[in-house]
Amino acid sequence: MSKEEQRTIMAAKVAAAQAILEAEIVKLHSGEDWLNYLDFAAKLHAYSPNNAQLITLQHAKAFEEGRVEDPSPGFVAGFNTWRALGRQVEKGQRGYAILAPVRYTQRSVANRDGVVRVLRPGEAPDPGETEQIQQVLGGFKVEYVFSHSRTTGVALPEPPMPKLLEGEAPSGLGEAVMTLVTERGFTVGTAASLTELKGANGVTDFMVRSVRIREDMDDAAMVKTMIHEAAHVLLHETVPGSLLDRPRQEVEAESVAFIVAAAHGMSSGDYSFPYVAAWAGPDPAKTIAQTQARVSQAAKVILGASPAPHTTGGKVPGIELALARAGSESNAVLSRLEQTDIRLIGRTDVAAPQ
Repeated sequence: MSKEEQRTIMAAKVAAAQAILEAEIVKLHSGEDWLNYLDFAAKLHAYSPNNAQLITLQHAKAFEEGRVEDPSPGFVAGFNTWRALGRQVEKGQRGYAILAPVRYTQRSVANRDGVVRVLRPGEAPDPGETEQIQQVLGGFKVEYVFSHSRTTGVALPEPPMPKLLEGEAPSGLGEAVMTLVTERGFTVGTAASLTELKGANGVTDFMVRSVRIREDMDDAAMVKTMIHEAAHVLLHETVPGSLLDRPRQEVEAESVAFIVAAAHGMSSGDYSFPYVAAWAGPDPAKTIAQTQARVSQAAKVILGASPAPHTTGGKVPGIELALARAGSESNAVLSRLEQTDIRLIGRTDVAAPQ
């Protein structure tokens, strides 16, 4: 098979995966639909919105067809990654297609006037030019990952999870979120009641750079509210977040709070969302895709700062150590799982320029 034929086949696979994602976005209508999306996003928070959605959809189909016993995909990894972890994919198993970015190295130079030009292969900078090297996205290709339930071998360690009492938040989570906020130049304080905050549980004021939380709530509610306000700080202080209308800002902040809370084992029964049409505007597919990416980004920041035990988001426990021992080759699929950006839906160019 020629390279051109291979590129054509890969482009068709990428286009098929993108079509699945676009079709699923169109299906999001009600607040319940959005909540269902956030539920699987929370279970696979370690990965990109694109790939979390693709994995969930394909696993759901496998469950309906009786090919897997668990309705949730659990841990997922590539064939070589499972081997590095001492496990083997069962013979005949079909992997889940994911979108993996293809990047290439681009060399460019800038002269003393700041004019930038791209260097051709083998070309050297002219006198007075400063060379810059960066990784450029050339497109996507399809790779495959497999659910833990379809592998056998060495037992995996159980990730720690908090055992929370009603109204209790994981130890250290609230403090970590507060630190994220104060490190960005905001003060954090409390208000005596709902009335003092004009009906809100929390308020972020970008003019005076302050966050205030109701103090007449239980520990869990206060921490969830703190996460919501931290999402505002992370997403809505600067452009483009500051330009979003208020309903969409609230959906983004509450979505981040849902994912972070769910990953920590906190109750999610008190979350609700408005109809998608109320905040998605005249181009809902584009708005939803952008919102998914922004929510995922902020949730990863907060989860990365949390010292409290929480789910791995689909990432196999102990994977970093195993891959370090196996070498960088086995780490490629894991990295690409995390990096695919839902804002790039619609691109079908899949190979780097030659």
